[in-house]
Amino acid sequence: MGKRRIGEAVQVKQLTLIWFDPLLNDAQDLGAQRYIQDVQYHLKGYGLTFAPCADPDAVYRQVAALATKSSAKGLSPLVLLNANFAQNCMVAQYLRVVAPGACIVLRTPNYTEQTLMRALQSGADGYFSGEVSPHFLSTLLFSRMRSGTCNAVSPEHVEAKAQPPHGWSLVEQAWAIVSPEGTYIRLTSTERAFLMALSNQPEMSAAHRVLIEQIWPDSKEAQENGRERLSVMVNRLRQKFKANELALPIRTIHGKGYMFCGPFLRLEAV
Repeated sequence: MGKRRIGEAVQVKQLTLIWFDPLLNDAQDLGAQRYIQDVQYHLKGYGLTFAPCADPDAVYRQVAALATKSSAKGLSPLVLLNANFAQNCMVAQYLRVVAPGACIVLRTPNYTEQTLMRALQSGADGYFSGEVSPHFLSTLLFSRMRSGTCNAVSPEHVEAKAQPPHGWSLVEQAWAIVSPEGTYIRLTSTERAFLMALSNQPEMSAAHRVLIEQIWPDSKEAQENGRERLSVMVNRLRQKFKANELALPIRTIHGKGYMFCGPFLRLEAV
């Protein structure tokens, strides 16, 4: 019995916890920084190596690096996703492809059935909501490990899929859009109607008339000045994306309408 406990302790010491949280880059949020430090200190007491990641690409690099370490053979990464829900789900989806045996725990905005279904469908092994104590997190993580979900990760598999297989997605009942890299942008009601109208059209393109009718169905003024209003709205949306260092994936079809020209995921919005 004593030997088994020693072996388990050694195995824990070999594990790396990959912590994904954009707030790791936010030096102004002292409360978030302190919470992260508290969790890190608590988990290090169990022998885990802590690998902080402030963006999805850093998570993917950590997984690839872990897969190539000889000391990690036979073990998968332990991943905790603590970003916004859309980002958490997209990262989980990618990791489930390149590291199918990884132990993935993510934060959800609530415990509604729809939210939890989305988390599980994304590949999560466990979830939590809100700011829970470090002790709760360690209990959750180790309970997932005990369930036997952590298996080996293939270095060849990780290297063969350097980029996540996902695109743009409308989330939160289409009140926000998330880029393939995980950037989250909130939408106004008009922007939301515009993107929903485009995404629901064949080949994701639509004429001015179709868009105007779907965005402002009861507005006589919109029918008279619809193209001008549409142009102003799209230009503002471009500026919003530019402010987030993104290019709006909308192409103007001269004299006809607009087309969504980026990869698009048709996910159930939460």
